[in-house]
Amino acid sequence: TLHRARARQEAADLSVHEQDKRSKDLTWVDRLIETHQVADNTRIYYRNSWRNLIRFMSERRIALEDFTPATAHDYIAWRTATPRTGGSFVGRNQALQDIKILKWIHRNGRLLGHMTSMAMVDFRSRKSPVQRKPVFTEQDIARCREALASRYIPDWMSTSFEIAYHTGCRMKETRLPLSCIDLDAGTMTFPEPKGGLGRAYTIPIPDGLIPMFRKMKATPRSHTFEWPGAGTKVSCYWRRFFNLIGLKKHSFHGLRVTRVTNLRRAGIVQAVAMRLVNHSSTLVHDLYQRHSVEDLRNYVNAGLPPSTPQTPGGISNHAPWESPPEGTGFGRGHTLSHKRPTAPEDLKAG
Repeated sequence: TLHRARARQEAADLSVHEQDKRSKDLTWVDRLIETHQVADNTRIYYRNSWRNLIRFMSERRIALEDFTPATAHDYIAWRTATPRTGGSFVGRNQALQDIKILKWIHRNGRLLGHMTSMAMVDFRSRKSPVQRKPVFTEQDIARCREALASRYIPDWMSTSFEIAYHTGCRMKETRLPLSCIDLDAGTMTFPEPKGGLGRAYTIPIPDGLIPMFRKMKATPRSHTFEWPGAGTKVSCYWRRFFNLIGLKKHSFHGLRVTRVTNLRRAGIVQAVAMRLVNHSSTLVHDLYQRHSVEDLRNYVNAGLPPSTPQTPGGISNHAPWESPPEGTGFGRGHTLSHKRPTAPEDLKAG
């Protein structure tokens, strides 16, 4: 019995060591991510997902090739139940995004000869519906501006908010070089929007931003504002801000949604609206629009014939074939008769 127990223990140790060896020999994945032709922020996203996948494989003592659809479901449950460093939990869609990156690693590992199995390539799972960002109402904008005017809120947040509200640009694009703002021509240029330098665009300056830009031009600053610090996740600032003022369902990107929706409500041609917010796809532009019942009220009767209004006295009780009541004067040259009208021949009894 002692020899059998020792043999089982040695076999288990050898198996664990073999799995550890297979799990640690994953430097090719790091090289694959670093050489992948994606944006820098996307590469960071890949690294974070891969870091969580490694952590899961280390805890479960499994190798990369041992990932199967059943293991993927275990990972989703583990990922959504493991708190992040800030104490919050990720959603199911984030865990599925990690699995999507894992499938990409499996496929490339098989093509490069580092793996012999591609069990995860055919894995499919439906994502949860994403909550659509709501539109800022006039009351919401007033509440935000009142809170941003507090002395406890940094000035850069108010500047970024106003630029995004008036132009519909993204958060990163609100930090503009003042050299890109031409007050004489009345134009402002976004030099590095989403998509890089090739997507730079120029629009007229909205009237609400001109006084603010004039004050900035009179100062020695080079940009509209400076970020709070290197490596700071600015979106966390706005998340805490909206939570504190009671707008938990809103986000900074909702200002872009609000701008696109307001352009549609104002009757702006879609091509012009897309040019103002730098949308190149009509599908994406449509996704940013929000429709409400009140938006349809002015058009609900379009294409319908006008309804015939009823007289205040109500509907007459006489039959359609009978003459109008005495004293109404209906008909041109009509002579009122006291003779009782008779029904047509085809409607008489018998």
